[in-house]
Amino acid sequence: MSNVFVISLKRSVERREKISEEMAQKSISFAFFDAVDGHQGPPDLAADYDYSKRLWLTSGYMPSKGELGCYASHYALWIKCLEMGEPIVVCEDDITLSDDALSVLSLALEKVSDYGFLRLEDIEPGGERTSVEKSESSTVYLMKDNYGGLRSYAISPKAAMRLVKHRWCFPVDCFVGANYIHGQFSYQLTPLLVESHGNYDSTIQEPNVPRKSRTPIYRKLSRELYTLYKKISLALMYRKKLKELMPK
Repeated sequence: MSNVFVISLKRSVERREKISEEMAQKSISFAFFDAVDGHQGPPDLAADYDYSKRLWLTSGYMPSKGELGCYASHYALWIKCLEMGEPIVVCEDDITLSDDALSVLSLALEKVSDYGFLRLEDIEPGGERTSVEKSESSTVYLMKDNYGGLRSYAISPKAAMRLVKHRWCFPVDCFVGANYIHGQFSYQLTPLLVESHGNYDSTIQEPNVPRKSRTPIYRKLSRELYTLYKKISLALMYRKKLKELMPK
């Protein structure tokens, strides 16, 4: 299974040893993909970041170095998926694999060509999803969005093309879920590949580093209007797709 990639910083020796041991125990062949370290300087790919949209419409503050590195790492693998011309599975290095990991990987690589993007980890509390394909051994759900991380997923070349055509303006997991921008819907496959997210914090994003400033008040109105637009757009896209997928 050479189409499995684990994003990891070169310096994350302990994490690499742990995930390598888990993969070996599950008889899974994989390759490390060296993460882009945003703390070493802005990645070249960040030159295409839409900073105006970020400041005035989405978050209201500049992206952190770690966020840029995380986005660039996933983006680079989407490009690799296009170059290979085959579906791939992408994992971050802080996961714990489920007992059924090997069979889930095989199923994900088989089904992702039909759906484009398959989340292989649990959804966040409060996340909305609907079953659109069910068999004795698995279920595929349509997700309203993909908020809450990109620790494990399968992606097809067609979906990767949709994602790389657009400029950055969100954290990478939020961008993947923003189907009203790129047209790629997010799905989830169960049983899950990921049993848990492990006991590690992200070494790429470093989420515990506090922000030095809040969003300026003069950007509040434009952000609130865009947030409303985003919620309405996601709801409409979700409802429309369900009508297409559900049997009449």
